[in-house]
Amino acid sequence: MSKRFLGNSIDIHAGGVDLTFPHHENEIAQSECFCGCEMSKFWMHNGFVNINNEKMSKSLGNFLTIRDVLKTAEECRAFRYLVISSSYRQSLNFAPEVLKGAKNTIKRLDKWRARLVEAASEPGDGEATEAVKKAAEASIAQFEIAMNDDLNTPRACAALFTFLKKTEKGEISKGDAALALEVADKFDKVIGVFYDVPGYDKEPEGGDSSGGAEAPAELLEMLAKRNEAKEAKDWAKADEIRDAIKAQGFVIKDVKGGPSQLVKA
Repeated sequence: MSKRFLGNSIDIHAGGVDLTFPHHENEIAQSECFCGCEMSKFWMHNGFVNINNEKMSKSLGNFLTIRDVLKTAEECRAFRYLVISSSYRQSLNFAPEVLKGAKNTIKRLDKWRARLVEAASEPGDGEATEAVKKAAEASIAQFEIAMNDDLNTPRACAALFTFLKKTEKGEISKGDAALALEVADKFDKVIGVFYDVPGYDKEPEGGDSSGGAEAPAELLEMLAKRNEAKEAKDWAKADEIRDAIKAQGFVIKDVKGGPSQLVKA
């Protein structure tokens, strides 16, 4: 099948760690004898998913599916982060408390990105400070080193959080926020946690996540103007902007002690 659709030689062949021997070694012997060329340049073998430190299997009665476990968009994104922040070669232990920890991480990432979006949308120009520029360059370099080291995603995620800590708290300028948002989006092209989950329209009651909704830039600008109207106690203007945003398919979520967010309606 791989020869038919991908040719005699492919770049990457993946499979479970249990297939390394004899399945894949036999596959190499058969394919290379037949084609007379290297079958695959890279072989990647992933670890198993364990449930509460036991191998998941139907015989043990601990077999779970994504539909069984992940009931909300937040949980889907949390599970994705749990997988991406673990080494693909190692077994992944899935348990309720592990997923809860990943959910808290997603909330922290959402709050951080919402803060950057709000600060970056402030009126006027601004140049990023040297401190944030250096932090961005160092984190991107560490991220790339990690990904080039056999897809060392745990180390790559650590590089992201090293940078996050530089811009997570305290005052942040428009220039620093814009650069930090650029870095966050660069990391997210690989990690991929800021996204809408298909089939999940609403977050659970009391949730603290934007659901990964990517609002258009013009709506983010409107949100910033609405915040300005609220600060000026121009409630009529704030309500007018809120209704205009809602007409575009987003609602404003005011978070106590944090920046307002746009959530897909």
